[in-house]
Amino acid sequence: MKKSILGCFIGLSIVLSIDSLSRVLVALYHDHTILMFSYSAYPGAIWAILLTLMAGISTFLGGLFSFSYGKSKQVLSLSVFTVLIILLRYAQIHLLYETETIAYPITGFILSLLAIFFSWKLVRPEKKKDEEFKQHHPVDESGA
Repeated sequence: MKKSILGCFIGLSIVLSIDSLSRVLVALYHDHTILMFSYSAYPGAIWAILLTLMAGISTFLGGLFSFSYGKSKQVLSLSVFTVLIILLRYAQIHLLYETETIAYPITGFILSLLAIFFSWKLVRPEKKKDEEFKQHHPVDESGA
């Protein structure tokens, strides 16, 4: 259980570090101040779209780490990591709803939830398919 929760917090730190690194790179490219939550303050719509996509990619990578590190209790890892990501993205939405358009933070939230789903499907094998494969392809144990 401790390993699952620790993996979730490390996964969250992966999400925050990749998001922060992408924002720092965009700010350096434009010689602009670093805006840790804003999406549309950079010139051009492409940067807002890029930052929104990075929110999904970083969540996917953080989820992969979290679910594979807490392998023994993957359902606990899924629930804790999902709650942490929901809290993070909700806090971003709450900070930005008065100052800019809400479309980018909500899109980042939706992409983050989809990324959690895809990372869960990638890490968690389906047992039913494994059993069907073993039934249709018996293993030859005779060594011949």
